Amino acid sequence: MKKILFFICTLDDGGAQRVVSMLSSKMVERGFDVEVLKYYKSENIYPISDKVKITTLEEQTGTTNKLTNTMWMRKYFKNNADVIISFLATYNMLAICANKGNNIPIIVADRNDPRYVPSNKIIRTLRDDLYKHANGIVVQTSDNKNYFSKDVQDKCSVIMNPFVMKDKIGSALKANKEDLIVSVGRLEKQKNQEMLINAFAELNDKYPTYKLVIYGEGPNRDTLQELINSKSLQEKVLLPGSVDDVLDKIKSTKLFVLPSNYEGMSNALAEAMCVGLPVISTNVSGASDLITNNENGLIINIDNKQELINAIDKMLTDEEFSNKCANNATEISKKLDIDVICDEWLEFISKVKK
Repeated sequence: MKKILFFICTLDDGGAQRVVSMLSSKMVERGFDVEVLKYYKSENIYPISDKVKITTLEEQTGTTNKLTNTMWMRKYFKNNADVIISFLATYNMLAICANKGNNIPIIVADRNDPRYVPSNKIIRTLRDDLYKHANGIVVQTSDNKNYFSKDVQDKCSVIMNPFVMKDKIGSALKANKEDLIVSVGRLEKQKNQEMLINAFAELNDKYPTYKLVIYGEGPNRDTLQELINSKSLQEKVLLPGSVDDVLDKIKSTKLFVLPSNYEGMSNALAEAMCVGLPVISTNVSGASDLITNNENGLIINIDNKQELINAIDKMLTDEEFSNKCANNATEISKKLDIDVICDEWLEFISKVKK
């Protein structure tokens, strides 16, 4: 039985944490011996099989000293893994260093746009060099793969995020609709909700019954609220924060918008498409992997308010076009099914050379 060891910072809230929880549970269901080694003690937010062993590094070592912990990792990898799968750039770098000389295949999963994350250019340069020493690299989009050098690209596989949505697939197609436009994402500069609010403000007179609801929480809340207040849109643009049942909340809306400046692969966009919402996205990494422009959604240029205004206007005015996009969008769920994604991971693992 192949021993698969996932390495990640925590298993608390986050897209990478969700994917590790899902993949580890599915792989143990397939008969593999699976363990998750998390660096920090944390609450496990997402459901995970009780057959998956979970170990916390700092609990084992009793220290926060990075050098001590790296040496401990090196020994632990050697004794507990046939293959290592590490998630998130900073921890990928640590895992590659700890595994050096072990002769254990290591696959690193990069989860954001590598042009921007990590934010420090020196760290990004170091990451790019260290990835050359990994046996395999998994990225979420073809655009992210194209960032890397040829020798890294040769080790890359593009595997999107898995989803388990069951009865939620297509649920928006059957829901009673309200005059709502929705966006879901952390309230931060990267997500560029300012552009969406400004675009909505210019459409307000044409669509006076519509409201804009932006789900999420983050450091940019006060800035966004000040923008809303300055345009006297307090009753029209709502920031309800993060909610547990966001898919149930958004299924009655008429349009989903992702206005981000960059992404790895937007889970929010993928989920909105799976439930059957017409979607608009900026041309961030992952958008073209999910959206065929004018067929199952619209793609606009990054930080282009006028294009966003035109796209929203088209979706709200042309009901036949909007319905076509919504119906076609649900087809993406077939590519993102957890069994399909797990198969892709296992096939890539089998091909990775020591």
